[in-house]
Amino acid sequence: MSRLTDLIAQTKAKDPALGEELEREVKALRNRRAFGLNFERHAPETVELPGRPVRRGDKVRITAGDNASDKVWRVLRVERAQASKQASKQR
Repeated sequence: MSRLTDLIAQTKAKDPALGEELEREVKALRNRRAFGLNFERHAPETVELPGRPVRRGDKVRITAGDNASDKVWRVLRVERAQASKQASKQR
């Protein structure tokens, strides 16, 4: 038995209605969420690193100019053109 199960049992002994309600809520949570060692499903986090040189394989967002958007792109290659870099992108 888990600690939570023990506490619910103690609550049921003192206040059966409250114990039953807590048990229903815990069961609902257990059905929605896995307990124990697991990896949560979530969107990858992003970190902005202004001034860092862009390299092949990086994931980037275009934040300035006519092409600005919240889409994340993977850099396929970096081309040098007149002392500036231009990245080719793929979603």
